[in-house]
Formats: sequence, C-alpha cells, structure tokens
Amino acid sequence: MSAVSSPSATRAAIERLVAPKTIAILGASSDRTKVGALPLSFLRKYGYAGRIFPVNPGSTEIDGLPCYPSVVAVPGTVDLLVVSVPVERVVSALAECEPGKVGVALVLTSGYAEVGAEGAARQAELRRVAHERNIRVCGPNSVGSVNLWNAVVPTISQAFDQTMEPGPIAFVTQSGALGTAVVALGRAAGVKVGHFISTGNEADLDFADFCDYFVDDPGTRVIAGYVEGVRDGRKLATALGRALAAGKPVVLLKVGRSAVGQQAARSHTGALVGADEVYGAVMTRYGAVRVGSIEGLIDALKLFSALPGEMGDRLALLSHSGGTGVLMADVCDDRGLRVPPADEALRARLATRLPSYAAFGNPVDMTANVVFRPRLMVDCLEDALVSPDFDAGLLSVNLIWRAADELADALVELRARQPKPFAVAWIGMPERVTDKLQAGGVPAFPDPVRCVDAVAHAAWWTKIRRSLKDVEPDATPSGRVGTTVPDGYRSQAALLERYGLPLVPWRLATTADEARAAAHAFGYPLVLKAIGGGALLHKSDVGGVVLDIAGEAMLVAAFERLAGLVERHAGEGVLLQPMVRGLEAFVGARRDPTFGPVVVVGLGGIYVEVLREVTLRLAPLDREEARAAILGARWSPLLRGARGRKPHDVNALADVLHRVSRLAAELELESLDLNPVMVGDEGRGVAIADFRIMK
Repeated sequence: MSAVSSPSATRAAIERLVAPKTIAILGASSDRTKVGALPLSFLRKYGYAGRIFPVNPGSTEIDGLPCYPSVVAVPGTVDLLVVSVPVERVVSALAECEPGKVGVALVLTSGYAEVGAEGAARQAELRRVAHERNIRVCGPNSVGSVNLWNAVVPTISQAFDQTMEPGPIAFVTQSGALGTAVVALGRAAGVKVGHFISTGNEADLDFADFCDYFVDDPGTRVIAGYVEGVRDGRKLATALGRALAAGKPVVLLKVGRSAVGQQAARSHTGALVGADEVYGAVMTRYGAVRVGSIEGLIDALKLFSALPGEMGDRLALLSHSGGTGVLMADVCDDRGLRVPPADEALRARLATRLPSYAAFGNPVDMTANVVFRPRLMVDCLEDALVSPDFDAGLLSVNLIWRAADELADALVELRARQPKPFAVAWIGMPERVTDKLQAGGVPAFPDPVRCVDAVAHAAWWTKIRRSLKDVEPDATPSGRVGTTVPDGYRSQAALLERYGLPLVPWRLATTADEARAAAHAFGYPLVLKAIGGGALLHKSDVGGVVLDIAGEAMLVAAFERLAGLVERHAGEGVLLQPMVRGLEAFVGARRDPTFGPVVVVGLGGIYVEVLREVTLRLAPLDREEARAAILGARWSPLLRGARGRKPHDVNALADVLHRVSRLAAELELESLDLNPVMVGDEGRGVAIADFRIMK
C-alpha cells in the first residue's frame, strides 16, 4: 500500500471531499443547459461559505466569480477539484498539477470502465496519474458528493433543486441516478440525509472507504447504501464491524443476486460482483440490514433515523380495527417477532379507558370509539409501553383525518417522555403530518405490513449487536503462513490431522495383503474407496465406494474391483476405513475472490447437493462463532434431537468448523470439502469420513 492510499491518507482525502475549504470546478460553465454549470449553481444555491474557483479556458468570469484557464492557474491549494470535462481532457488536467496542489478530485466525467476494456484502461491511467500527484479520486462516472451540513453540494443531480435540510443519514451509492432518486423519495417521506456520496466506478476511493469514514462522523447516526459489488471484501467487513460496535445501523440495498443482475452490474460500473451468499453471510455476521427494494430501504431508514438505539422483539400491538391487529400479528409471526399476551395489570388499566367490548389481549382492539379521541389512543399505547412485558409498541390507525394534527401532536409528546420505542402504521396518513412525526422521533408508515417489516429490521439488528458487540474483524484473514498444500492422499490427510481434524482411521492399500492387514487392524464392517484424481474425485459416480464389508471374502472381491478402477484411472490405491455411523454433516472452505477465505457448514452426504442447506461465514471463526453459526441454521433441530431422538455433538462439529476456518485462512487452497462429517451423539465427537482439497 502506497502512502497516498494509506488509511490515514484515505480519511484525510474524504474529509477534504465532504468539508473542503476551497473548491475548483474544471469545466465550469455559465450555460445552464450544460452539466458543468450545475455544481457551481448548487454551491451558490445552498450557500457554500468556502472559496470557489471556476476553471474554463474559454471564460474569464462565471456567475460573478473570476474564471481561471487551468487548475494550475488557481491560486493556492485546492481541497476539492470537481471535474466535468470530456474524458480526453481529464488525465492531462491532473498531470499538470504538482503534488500537493489538489487534495481530491470528484470526477463526474463518464467513459471509463463502464464502457468496456478501453474505458477500463483509461480508468487505470486516471488512478495512476492522480496518485503520482498525491490526488485521491472519487469516481469517475459520479453524479457528485453532497454534505448538507456544510452546504457542500457539487452535484449534477436535479434531486437537489428542491432545497433539502440535513439529517442523520449518510447515503453512499454505486448508482448515482438510483441514489438521488432514493434521496428525493426519502425526503418526501420525511427521511433526511446529511451526506450523499456517489462513488461512480470507484477507480480509487470506494464504498467501504466511505462507510468506514462515516462510522466516526458525529453527525451520522445511520449509514445507508446501494451496492453492486466491492473490490476488497475484508475492508467492507471491517467497516461493518466498526459500525456495529459503534451502534450505527448500516442499511444496504445489495443487488446482483442473479446471474443476469451480476452481469448488468459489471456493465454498469465495471464492478466485480462476488457470490451473493458470501455478501449475505458478511451482512449477517456484522449486522448490516439488507433490504430488497427502494421502498424497503426508505422504510428502514425512516425507523432507524427516528429511533436511535436498540429495540427488542416483544411487541405490543394496538389498533382501532380488529382486522388490522390480526394482520400485524400474522406478519410479526412471519418475521420472528414475539407478541406476548397482555398481563392482568395492563388489562386492568385498559379496562378503565376502553368499552367493555374492546379486546384487551395482544393485539389490543380499542374499537372505533377512539377514532375521534386520539389522545385516548395514545394513552392506551403508553399503558402498553410501561409494561415490562414489551420492548416496543406498534399503533395502527386508519383514515384518521379530522383529528390528524391532534394525534400527531400526542404521539410526538409521548415520544418525548417515553424511552421505549414505538412506531405507527397510519393508513391514509395526511401529508401534512409526515415531517412532524419524523422530526419528533415517531416513524409512521402508510401500511401495517411495512411498519412491521421496518420494526423487524431493528429487532434483528439489535439481536446481532447484542450477540456480537465484541466482534472487531481484522482487515486480513489471519496470520497467513503461506504453506503450500501437498499432493496425494497421504500427505493431505496428514495436513488435516496436523490441524486437529478427526479423520476416520484409514489405511491406503495397493495389494490384497495390505487390505487384509488393514481389516485385521480395524475389524469389520469396513468401507473401501478408490482414491485418485480425475474421475475418482467423484468416487460414487464411478462405483468407487463399497460399504458394509462384513468379511474377508467380500473384502477381497471389493478390493480387486476397486484396484482395477484405480489402475485404469492412474489412482493412488484403495482406502480402507471402519464404518462409522452418525448424522451426516458437511464442512467446507473456499477462497472467495472478493472476501477471501470463507467456511460452510450444512447437511452432508447426498443432501449437500440436493438441498443446498448450508450456512456460510468468513474465516477465521472462534469456537463460539462456529457454534452460533451451526445453531442458527434451519437444519439445526436435527442436531439438537428432533422428534425425541438423542441430541448430537454440536460442540465437536463447531470445533471442526473452527479448525477448518483456521486452515482456510492460513493456507493457499482453492477449496476444501469434508463430506460426510459423521456427527455422533452428544459427547461422542465427530469423525470425518471423506475429504477433497482443490489447490
């Protein structure tokens, strides 16, 4: 890593991007129909207080400001250089600058990696020339960077035509057009951003750099993003881990789940899109909330920005419509949220406020009698919130129009005096109360299902934060020793055993006498396997496995047949092992091009290919993290002893997963499969019946 791209230099460059004292605009124009006119127009509109230097050799004055023929001609140093000139002129303009002249370049110009190989070469040249002159780059193909707190608005997006007030959200996007649409739609819903960063093609500064920066920004409570792909997955994991530790939720709209979506993302920004399962595992481990739509993103941001802090999963549901209460209860169950019954004390309090025919359980049906008495509704909500049985409350109202302002005022007043969080589903909510509620810390949604979904995100984030508060991921997988994985079954088995992985006892025989000796040592029943490369990597497919060998006659016949297979495929020999019983699990590892070593655990044997029911995590894992990954899987009831069966040895399986994660982090290998891993009854350990290593 060069000095210009060190972590401290990166942080300093982003600081100059979001809070510059001087801004030069290369390609500035007085023609309002040209892109180069927009950054200057927005800076003046929002009242930027720093110095602005238009740069255009064809003008001497723009918008009342002196215009300079080149960046070099600008007096003094330039914190932020906004670049809006044709692609052919960008590199030469930077090349003219002496090191130290420009801090960071915000390149709005397109025509780089998003257009193919030729553009990618131009992008690499842009980065090289910029770094030679100690210039960091945001972009190219960016639509701008916005800091509403400091009126720094050098953008080309018309989303900022409508003056926006700053808020606690930092939004980082790899799609400028979609990102600005989110900002505009969010503003209409009362959701306010303080920072907006369009990273463009990320020739230099990237999504993870900005996420990491905003973890330490005191004005940012929530970090949000649109992500197609990242170059350095470990750097992103580090940023997410720091955000979780700092108590700042990260909400991501991550696209590229499908093969078509991945290809579209590559053509959009030239980004490398890693396996979606790996991204999902990283987000799960470090508490990044993943949403699947723009609507879901805005809803999550609405809740997290209004209700900072943690939220438990025990909910009180109140409505003046029994049907709405049932709907919310069903969605809560679907989302893993708990709806405990109201205790006698709460029932008694509610009975003093509501008619006898109201429903006092949970959900609470306050009946239509409260429709024109909004403060009574809020009093009932407060009764539920003071109960120790609930972590949060959800109030659902329909078509409250005549008393809308009174209801909004009462909710804001409750928020000010009540520490427990609550949210509101308001069908037919008047627009005039949207900002009042959001500013008052009351997230309100137009649909009960969307309200529950947003609350479920907060409860999930809280659960992850409480369980992983001490997690501080490293930027590197572990202390890499760079050991080369050997060839051959004997050497590879010895390597696994050095890592403490419990292989089923084995012997590799090349003659019938060696097979008899192994049988004498192990006893019957036995398993025989043809060992070698090529077709023998999939032994079962070519008849290379024989189970339950009960005696010498079966042994010799099976050995001779498998020895023939080994000879035809230039294999190593015939493997003999004692038969082992247990629940079949799968443990594996592979090297992801974006995130590095990852480990996988799931059902083994034939099920790993048929059901694909696996859990994936970054390597390395400690034993507690490995155990949590196993017990959090959907198939874990099979390990815990489903349908009256004995529980299996989860701790031993977790130890195997931990050891495989160490091996994957320390060795240069493409993939490792342990399948099946036979999991014995609780306290009886595990045994690895077969393995395959790909270098």
